[in-house]
Amino acid sequence: MEYVTPQEMRDAEARAGTYGLGPSELMENAGAAVAKVVEERYARTGRGNVLVVCGLGNNGGDGLVAARHLASGWRVRVLLLGSAAGLKTSEAARNWARLRAPVETAEVLDQQSLMAHREWFASSDVILDAILGTGVKGDVREPVASAVRLMNDTGSAKVAIDVPSGLDPLTGAASAATVRADLTITLHRAKVGMRGKAEYTGEVLAVPIGIRE
Repeated sequence: MEYVTPQEMRDAEARAGTYGLGPSELMENAGAAVAKVVEERYARTGRGNVLVVCGLGNNGGDGLVAARHLASGWRVRVLLLGSAAGLKTSEAARNWARLRAPVETAEVLDQQSLMAHREWFASSDVILDAILGTGVKGDVREPVASAVRLMNDTGSAKVAIDVPSGLDPLTGAASAATVRADLTITLHRAKVGMRGKAEYTGEVLAVPIGIRE
């Protein structure tokens, strides 16, 4: 397994722009790659229920793309931890706007509205963690912390996109609320903070997203 620091990953993404892979293309490639792995690994569930739990940054945007790709064969629900108006990048906002029926969506603004959707966690065959990715800084706050606990408490297959939410991608420090994934689909290269953290990452699978060496 090859590892990169978050800064090395940002530098690689910036270089990708010089050969035509901007943020939109990278997000599309990432989400499509995640959806492909989920299809291959979990189709044995009968193409059942997928819950995609998204944050407001680009990790959430990757999850939104994955949700769109999975919707052709699965029942897909998307839980956005925050308001769609608060999505932090134009790419993530664009992919939120691209979601269409039959994808069911909800915006969670606080713990009360999160708990109103707790059945979504319990009834899912697969849950995608697209909350924080490499964007974690310090302890995870509410309502994200409660969403992580709901995720960890289910018997669903848990798949983290890039880095399990709550795990520092540089130092490997784990927040009190950190996703314990069965599988982490890491983008391009695994992040150094994931080394030796199998209790959180589960199996780690690195997928290409078009970035050149």
